[in-house]
Amino acid sequence: MRTAFVDRLRSLRERWTGVPMSTARRNYTKALYGMDAVVQRVPDDAWDADSPCDGWCARDVVAHAAGVMNAIEAMARTGQNALPEMPDPGDDPVGLWNSARDALLEALDQPGVLDQRGNYWFGESTIDDILAFSVWDPLGHAWDLGRSTGLEPHGSDEVAAASMEVIGANADMLRTMGLMGDAVAVDDDAPAYERFLALTGRDPNA
Repeated sequence: MRTAFVDRLRSLRERWTGVPMSTARRNYTKALYGMDAVVQRVPDDAWDADSPCDGWCARDVVAHAAGVMNAIEAMARTGQNALPEMPDPGDDPVGLWNSARDALLEALDQPGVLDQRGNYWFGESTIDDILAFSVWDPLGHAWDLGRSTGLEPHGSDEVAAASMEVIGANADMLRTMGLMGDAVAVDDDAPAYERFLALTGRDPNA
């Protein structure tokens, strides 16, 4: 299944050849700053609020997202596989987020990094492939953090549609790996961001 997933990422990536900033990087950056807009507005007294993610409070959601960014940064800098590890959120989750965000974006600015190939999360792939897959992490957790703290996330329908194209055909594998919950029913004509949330086990109407 890992090979099939990488093949799908690669077939999608072929459409992006020749774009100055790859579609994957652009979508990932949009999703990242969508979550950033929520992180920066969380009230100081809301960080311990329960989140929709079982067993996690708001600061845990940010720590998880920072761990994913740290792993992508490490792969971009070294060319070696790195699995996400959730850091201690501590007393400054915004600082943790800012540090991880800035370090990752700096790593992604290095020449040729998007085409860097390695034996990453799903086998042989590129950093661009990793970004295409990883869009769903900040895109989904922006909603989780918003629900936890009473803030409204503004997910891009365009980015959500692109993310669903990458993860949709592999949803069963991701559920088997414990990375997403069962799909929630929504109208077929619902906005793409709502359909993305539903695909990943989140109820946009809850």
